[in-house]
Amino acid sequence: MSTSIGFQPLATADPDMDLEMQAQPLHRHTQEQVDDEDLEPITTAPRRPFPRKPTLSDRVEKLTDSAIKGLGPILITVAFLLLSVCIFCFFSVIIPYHYTWNEGQGFFGNLGYILNMVWSSYLVWGIMANYYYAVRTPAGSVLDGVKNAPNEALFQVVLSEMECYTEVPPTCKRCMLPKPERTHHCSVCKKCVLKYDHHCPWIHNCVGHFNHRYFLMFLTYLSTACFYFVIMGVGPFLLAADLESGDNWPYWLDRSLMAFAEVLAVAIGVAVGGMGCWHWFLTLTAQTTLEQYNNAYIKKMCKKRGETFTNMYDFGIFGNLMDFFNVGPRGHYPWYTAFLPLRIPPIGNGKRFERSGRGFVLDFGEEDDDMV
Repeated sequence: MSTSIGFQPLATADPDMDLEMQAQPLHRHTQEQVDDEDLEPITTAPRRPFPRKPTLSDRVEKLTDSAIKGLGPILITVAFLLLSVCIFCFFSVIIPYHYTWNEGQGFFGNLGYILNMVWSSYLVWGIMANYYYAVRTPAGSVLDGVKNAPNEALFQVVLSEMECYTEVPPTCKRCMLPKPERTHHCSVCKKCVLKYDHHCPWIHNCVGHFNHRYFLMFLTYLSTACFYFVIMGVGPFLLAADLESGDNWPYWLDRSLMAFAEVLAVAIGVAVGGMGCWHWFLTLTAQTTLEQYNNAYIKKMCKKRGETFTNMYDFGIFGNLMDFFNVGPRGHYPWYTAFLPLRIPPIGNGKRFERSGRGFVLDFGEEDDDMV
Protein backbone atom coordinates (compact mmCIF):
# COMPACT_ATOMS: atom_id res chain seq x y z
CA MET A 1 0.00 0.00 0.00
CA SER A 2 2.86 2.34 0.78
CA THR A 3 5.86 3.16 -1.34
CA SER A 4 9.41 3.88 -0.29
CA ILE A 5 10.24 7.56 -0.49
CA GLY A 6 13.24 9.75 0.03
CA PHE A 7 13.14 11.85 3.16
CA GLN A 8 13.55 15.61 2.99
CA PRO A 9 13.39 16.99 6.54
CA LEU A 10 11.41 20.12 7.19
CA ALA A 11 13.36 23.00 8.64
CA THR A 12 13.49 23.27 12.40
CA ALA A 13 10.77 25.67 13.46
CA ASP A 14 9.84 27.62 16.53
CA PRO A 15 6.30 28.79 17.48
CA ASP A 16 7.51 32.38 17.79
CA MET A 17 9.22 32.55 14.40
CA ASP A 18 7.77 34.65 11.60
CA LEU A 19 5.79 33.00 8.84
CA GLU A 20 8.50 33.77 6.27
CA MET A 21 11.02 31.77 8.35
CA GLN A 22 8.70 28.77 8.71
CA ALA A 23 7.20 28.52 5.20
CA GLN A 24 9.52 26.17 3.30
CA PRO A 25 8.78 23.88 0.36
CA LEU A 26 7.62 20.39 1.20
CA HIS A 27 8.67 17.30 -0.68
CA ARG A 28 5.67 15.79 -2.52
CA HIS A 29 5.72 12.07 -2.13
CA THR A 30 2.37 10.60 -3.24
CA GLN A 31 1.12 10.41 -6.79
CA GLU A 32 -2.44 10.89 -5.60
CA GLN A 33 -1.80 14.46 -4.53
CA VAL A 34 -2.95 17.10 -6.99
CA ASP A 35 -0.67 19.91 -8.11
CA ASP A 36 -1.40 23.24 -6.50
CA GLU A 37 -1.93 25.00 -9.83
CA ASP A 38 -4.86 22.71 -10.63
CA LEU A 39 -6.77 23.93 -7.58
CA GLU A 40 -8.82 27.06 -7.28
CA PRO A 41 -7.83 28.99 -4.15
CA ILE A 42 -10.36 29.68 -1.45
CA THR A 43 -11.40 33.31 -1.61
CA THR A 44 -13.73 33.51 1.36
CA ALA A 45 -13.54 32.26 4.90
CA PRO A 46 -16.34 29.99 6.16
CA ARG A 47 -19.21 31.66 7.94
CA ARG A 48 -19.70 31.02 11.62
CA PRO A 49 -22.79 28.84 12.16
CA PHE A 50 -25.83 30.20 13.95
CA PRO A 51 -25.27 29.65 17.69
CA ARG A 52 -27.50 27.07 19.32
CA LYS A 53 -28.88 27.22 22.83
CA PRO A 54 -26.40 25.62 25.27
CA THR A 55 -27.58 22.35 26.83
CA LEU A 56 -26.91 21.04 30.33
CA SER A 57 -23.98 18.98 29.07
CA ASP A 58 -22.54 22.10 27.44
CA ARG A 59 -22.70 23.97 30.73
CA VAL A 60 -21.10 21.06 32.62
CA GLU A 61 -18.34 20.84 30.02
CA LYS A 62 -17.69 24.57 30.23
CA LEU A 63 -17.57 24.43 34.03
CA THR A 64 -15.17 21.46 33.91
CA ASP A 65 -12.90 23.21 31.44
CA SER A 66 -12.81 26.33 33.62
CA ALA A 67 -11.99 24.24 36.69
CA ILE A 68 -9.14 22.45 34.89
CA LYS A 69 -7.75 25.73 33.66
CA GLY A 70 -8.02 27.32 37.10
CA LEU A 71 -6.32 24.36 38.80
CA GLY A 72 -3.29 24.58 36.51
CA PRO A 73 -1.19 27.10 38.53
CA ILE A 74 -2.12 25.33 41.79
CA LEU A 75 -1.03 21.93 40.47
CA ILE A 76 2.25 23.37 39.17
CA THR A 77 2.97 24.77 42.64
CA VAL A 78 2.10 21.44 44.27
CA ALA A 79 4.33 19.55 41.83
CA PHE A 80 7.24 21.89 42.50
CA LEU A 81 6.87 21.52 46.27
CA LEU A 82 6.66 17.72 46.14
CA LEU A 83 9.69 17.52 43.87
CA SER A 84 11.61 19.86 46.16
CA VAL A 85 10.85 17.71 49.21
CA CYS A 86 12.15 14.56 47.53
CA ILE A 87 15.26 16.29 46.18
CA PHE A 88 16.00 17.83 49.56
CA CYS A 89 15.61 14.48 51.35
CA PHE A 90 17.83 12.72 48.85
CA PHE A 91 20.79 15.05 49.23
CA SER A 92 20.29 15.56 52.99
CA VAL A 93 19.67 11.98 54.08
CA ILE A 94 20.07 9.33 51.38
CA ILE A 95 23.44 10.38 49.98
CA PRO A 96 25.01 10.84 53.49
CA TYR A 97 23.52 7.46 54.53
CA HIS A 98 25.42 5.63 51.78
CA TYR A 99 28.44 7.82 51.12
CA THR A 100 30.57 10.32 52.98
CA TRP A 101 33.44 12.43 51.76
CA ASN A 102 36.70 11.08 53.20
CA GLU A 103 39.44 13.64 53.48
CA GLY A 104 42.86 12.52 52.31
CA GLN A 105 41.62 9.68 50.06
CA GLY A 106 41.56 11.75 46.91
CA PHE A 107 39.44 11.27 43.81
CA PHE A 108 39.46 7.47 43.61
CA GLY A 109 38.88 7.07 47.32
CA ASN A 110 35.67 9.07 46.99
CA LEU A 111 34.67 7.77 43.56
CA GLY A 112 31.33 6.34 44.74
CA TYR A 113 30.36 9.62 46.35
CA ILE A 114 31.36 11.61 43.25
CA LEU A 115 29.56 9.34 40.77
CA ASN A 116 26.34 9.37 42.80
CA MET A 117 26.44 13.15 43.14
CA VAL A 118 27.00 13.58 39.38
CA TRP A 119 24.25 11.10 38.45
CA SER A 120 21.78 12.59 40.94
CA SER A 121 22.52 16.14 39.79
CA TYR A 122 21.99 15.07 36.17
CA LEU A 123 18.58 13.61 37.03
CA VAL A 124 17.55 16.75 38.92
CA TRP A 125 18.67 18.91 36.00
CA GLY A 126 16.67 16.75 33.58
CA ILE A 127 13.53 16.86 35.72
CA MET A 128 13.52 20.59 36.41
CA ALA A 129 14.63 21.74 32.95
CA ASN A 130 12.15 19.59 31.02
CA TYR A 131 9.30 20.46 33.38
CA TYR A 132 10.03 24.15 32.92
CA TYR A 133 10.19 23.75 29.13
CA ALA A 134 6.95 21.74 29.05
CA VAL A 135 5.15 24.43 31.06
CA ARG A 136 6.60 27.48 29.32
CA THR A 137 6.71 26.27 25.71
CA PRO A 138 3.44 26.79 23.78
CA ALA A 139 2.23 23.54 22.28
CA GLY A 140 1.57 25.28 18.97
CA SER A 141 -1.55 26.72 17.37
CA VAL A 142 -2.88 27.26 13.87
CA LEU A 143 -2.07 30.97 14.06
CA ASP A 144 1.62 30.51 14.93
CA GLY A 145 3.68 32.78 12.68
CA VAL A 146 0.59 34.47 11.25
CA LYS A 147 0.52 38.21 11.74
CA ASN A 148 -2.60 40.33 12.19
CA ALA A 149 -4.74 40.26 9.08
CA PRO A 150 -8.43 40.47 8.05
CA ASN A 151 -10.44 37.27 8.27
CA GLU A 152 -10.20 36.40 4.57
CA ALA A 153 -6.46 37.10 4.41
CA LEU A 154 -5.93 35.16 7.62
CA PHE A 155 -7.81 32.19 6.18
CA GLN A 156 -5.65 32.27 3.05
CA VAL A 157 -2.37 32.51 4.97
CA VAL A 158 -3.21 29.52 7.12
CA LEU A 159 -4.16 27.52 4.02
CA SER A 160 -0.84 28.37 2.39
CA GLU A 161 1.00 26.78 5.35
CA MET A 162 -0.89 23.50 5.05
CA GLU A 163 0.51 20.71 2.92
CA CYS A 164 -2.31 20.79 0.42
CA TYR A 165 -5.95 21.81 0.30
CA THR A 166 -8.99 21.29 -1.83
CA GLU A 167 -12.00 23.45 -2.57
CA VAL A 168 -13.43 22.44 0.82
CA PRO A 169 -10.46 22.30 3.25
CA PRO A 170 -10.84 20.73 6.71
CA THR A 171 -12.08 23.45 9.04
CA CYS A 172 -12.47 23.53 12.81
CA LYS A 173 -16.14 24.06 13.62
CA ARG A 174 -15.19 25.93 16.78
CA CYS A 175 -12.27 28.10 15.66
CA MET A 176 -13.64 28.56 12.13
CA LEU A 177 -10.09 28.28 10.76
CA PRO A 178 -8.45 25.69 8.51
CA LYS A 179 -7.38 22.65 10.50
CA PRO A 180 -3.98 21.19 9.50
CA GLU A 181 -3.38 17.47 9.74
CA ARG A 182 -2.88 16.07 13.26
CA THR A 183 -4.45 19.23 14.71
CA HIS A 184 -7.32 19.03 17.20
CA HIS A 185 -9.32 21.50 19.23
CA CYS A 186 -8.69 21.77 22.98
CA SER A 187 -11.80 22.80 24.88
CA VAL A 188 -9.70 23.99 27.84
CA CYS A 189 -7.37 26.28 25.87
CA LYS A 190 -10.16 27.26 23.43
CA LYS A 191 -7.99 26.79 20.35
CA CYS A 192 -6.73 24.19 17.90
CA VAL A 193 -3.39 22.69 18.92
CA LEU A 194 -0.82 21.39 16.44
CA LYS A 195 -0.13 17.63 16.71
CA TYR A 196 -2.41 17.59 19.73
CA ASP A 197 -1.89 14.81 22.27
CA HIS A 198 -3.82 15.92 25.37
CA HIS A 199 -4.28 18.78 27.81
CA CYS A 200 -2.26 18.24 30.99
CA PRO A 201 -3.38 20.26 34.05
CA TRP A 202 -0.07 19.44 35.79
CA ILE A 203 1.79 21.62 33.28
CA HIS A 204 -1.12 24.03 32.76
CA ASN A 205 -0.62 23.52 29.05
CA CYS A 206 -1.47 21.28 26.13
CA VAL A 207 0.98 18.63 25.01
CA GLY A 208 1.50 19.25 21.33
CA HIS A 209 4.02 19.68 18.53
CA PHE A 210 6.43 22.10 20.19
CA ASN A 211 6.54 20.71 23.75
CA HIS A 212 5.83 16.97 23.39
CA ARG A 213 9.56 16.21 23.58
CA TYR A 214 9.89 18.05 26.90
CA PHE A 215 6.82 16.34 28.35
CA LEU A 216 8.07 12.88 27.42
CA MET A 217 11.57 13.55 28.77
CA PHE A 218 10.13 14.98 31.99
CA LEU A 219 8.22 11.73 32.50
CA THR A 220 11.35 9.72 31.69
CA TYR A 221 13.70 11.59 34.03
CA LEU A 222 11.13 11.68 36.82
CA SER A 223 10.26 7.97 36.71
CA THR A 224 13.99 7.08 36.56
CA ALA A 225 14.72 9.35 39.53
CA CYS A 226 11.83 7.85 41.54
CA PHE A 227 13.12 4.32 40.94
CA TYR A 228 16.61 5.39 41.98
CA PHE A 229 15.25 7.23 45.03
CA VAL A 230 13.21 4.21 46.19
CA ILE A 231 16.13 1.77 45.86
CA MET A 232 18.61 4.07 47.60
CA GLY A 233 16.07 5.13 50.21
CA VAL A 234 15.18 1.70 51.60
CA GLY A 235 17.82 1.85 54.32
CA PRO A 236 17.03 5.41 55.50
CA PHE A 237 13.29 4.61 55.33
CA LEU A 238 13.62 1.56 57.59
CA LEU A 239 15.75 3.57 60.00
CA ALA A 240 13.18 6.39 60.00
CA ALA A 241 10.31 3.93 60.53
CA ASP A 242 12.05 2.30 63.50
CA LEU A 243 10.50 4.46 66.21
CA GLU A 244 11.96 2.23 68.95
CA SER A 245 15.42 3.54 68.09
CA GLY A 246 14.52 6.73 69.90
CA ASP A 247 16.99 9.50 69.24
CA ASN A 248 19.19 7.28 67.06
CA TRP A 249 18.50 9.42 63.99
CA PRO A 250 21.78 11.03 62.88
CA TYR A 251 20.25 13.57 60.49
CA TRP A 252 18.91 17.00 61.29
CA LEU A 253 15.98 16.50 58.89
CA ASP A 254 12.92 15.04 60.62
CA ARG A 255 12.51 11.29 60.09
CA SER A 256 8.80 11.64 59.23
CA LEU A 257 9.72 13.75 56.20
CA MET A 258 12.07 11.06 54.96
CA ALA A 259 9.40 8.38 55.37
CA PHE A 260 6.90 10.57 53.52
CA ALA A 261 9.36 11.17 50.67
CA GLU A 262 9.96 7.43 50.22
CA VAL A 263 6.23 6.66 50.03
CA LEU A 264 5.74 9.64 47.69
CA ALA A 265 8.52 8.40 45.39
CA VAL A 266 6.83 5.00 45.13
CA ALA A 267 3.45 6.55 44.26
CA ILE A 268 4.88 9.02 41.73
CA GLY A 269 7.10 6.35 40.19
CA VAL A 270 4.18 4.00 39.55
CA ALA A 271 1.89 6.71 38.14
CA VAL A 272 4.46 8.62 36.10
CA GLY A 273 6.27 5.46 35.04
CA GLY A 274 3.09 4.02 33.57
CA MET A 275 2.34 7.22 31.71
CA GLY A 276 5.93 7.41 30.51
CA CYS A 277 5.77 3.88 29.08
CA TRP A 278 2.57 4.77 27.26
CA HIS A 279 4.07 7.91 25.70
CA TRP A 280 7.23 6.05 24.70
CA PHE A 281 5.03 3.51 22.91
CA LEU A 282 3.27 6.37 21.09
CA THR A 283 6.61 7.95 20.16
CA LEU A 284 8.08 4.71 18.79
CA THR A 285 4.95 4.16 16.67
CA ALA A 286 4.61 7.81 15.53
CA GLN A 287 1.21 8.42 17.12
CA THR A 288 -0.43 10.80 19.53
CA THR A 289 -2.95 9.68 22.16
CA LEU A 290 -5.92 10.63 20.00
CA GLU A 291 -4.37 9.14 16.87
CA GLN A 292 -3.79 5.84 18.65
CA TYR A 293 -7.50 5.53 19.44
CA ASN A 294 -8.40 6.50 15.87
CA ASN A 295 -5.84 4.13 14.36
CA ALA A 296 -7.06 1.24 16.53
CA TYR A 297 -10.60 1.82 15.24
CA ILE A 298 -9.52 2.14 11.61
CA LYS A 299 -7.28 -0.93 11.93
CA LYS A 300 -10.30 -2.92 13.10
CA MET A 301 -12.35 -1.71 10.14
CA CYS A 302 -9.55 -2.54 7.71
CA LYS A 303 -9.19 -6.02 9.16
CA LYS A 304 -12.91 -6.71 8.58
CA ARG A 305 -12.45 -5.69 4.93
CA GLY A 306 -9.34 -7.81 4.49
CA GLU A 307 -7.11 -4.76 4.15
CA THR A 308 -3.88 -3.83 5.90
CA PHE A 309 -3.75 -0.61 7.90
CA THR A 310 -0.71 1.64 7.47
CA ASN A 311 0.11 4.56 9.75
CA MET A 312 1.06 7.29 7.28
CA TYR A 313 3.49 8.93 9.74
CA ASP A 314 5.37 5.76 10.75
CA PHE A 315 8.97 5.58 9.47
CA GLY A 316 10.03 2.73 11.75
CA ILE A 317 11.37 2.88 15.30
CA PHE A 318 14.66 4.61 14.50
CA GLY A 319 13.10 6.95 11.97
CA ASN A 320 10.38 7.93 14.43
CA LEU A 321 12.95 8.61 17.15
CA MET A 322 14.98 10.79 14.81
CA ASP A 323 11.86 12.71 13.80
CA PHE A 324 10.67 13.16 17.37
CA PHE A 325 14.01 14.31 18.81
CA ASN A 326 15.13 16.14 15.66
CA VAL A 327 18.44 14.26 15.59
CA GLY A 328 20.51 12.17 13.22
CA PRO A 329 20.32 12.13 9.41
CA ARG A 330 16.61 12.93 9.48
CA GLY A 331 16.97 15.85 11.88
CA HIS A 332 19.17 18.85 12.50
CA TYR A 333 21.02 17.99 15.74
CA PRO A 334 23.56 15.31 16.80
CA TRP A 335 22.43 12.12 18.53
CA TYR A 336 23.73 12.99 21.99
CA THR A 337 21.36 15.96 22.31
CA ALA A 338 18.51 13.47 22.83
CA PHE A 339 20.04 12.66 26.23
CA LEU A 340 20.53 16.26 27.32
CA PRO A 341 17.74 18.45 28.75
CA LEU A 342 18.27 21.20 26.18
CA ARG A 343 15.69 23.43 24.54
CA ILE A 344 15.64 21.97 21.03
CA PRO A 345 12.71 22.69 18.67
CA PRO A 346 11.04 19.91 16.67
CA ILE A 347 11.19 19.42 12.91
CA GLY A 348 8.82 21.62 10.91
CA ASN A 349 6.09 24.06 11.85
CA GLY A 350 3.54 21.44 12.95
CA LYS A 351 1.20 22.15 10.04
CA ARG A 352 2.80 19.78 7.54
CA PHE A 353 4.31 16.36 8.11
CA GLU A 354 6.27 13.90 6.00
CA ARG A 355 4.35 10.74 5.20
CA SER A 356 5.69 7.26 4.71
CA GLY A 357 2.79 6.28 2.43
CA ARG A 358 -0.97 6.29 2.13
CA GLY A 359 -3.09 6.31 5.24
CA PHE A 360 -6.29 7.54 6.81
CA VAL A 361 -7.24 10.78 8.55
CA LEU A 362 -10.28 10.74 10.82
CA ASP A 363 -12.03 14.08 11.41
CA PHE A 364 -13.71 14.40 14.81
CA GLY A 365 -15.95 17.23 13.65
CA GLU A 366 -17.78 19.03 16.44
CA GLU A 367 -16.50 16.54 19.03
CA ASP A 368 -12.89 17.39 18.20
CA ASP A 369 -11.72 18.28 21.70
CA ASP A 370 -10.17 16.66 24.74
CA MET A 371 -10.02 17.45 28.45
CA VAL A 372 -7.75 14.77 29.90
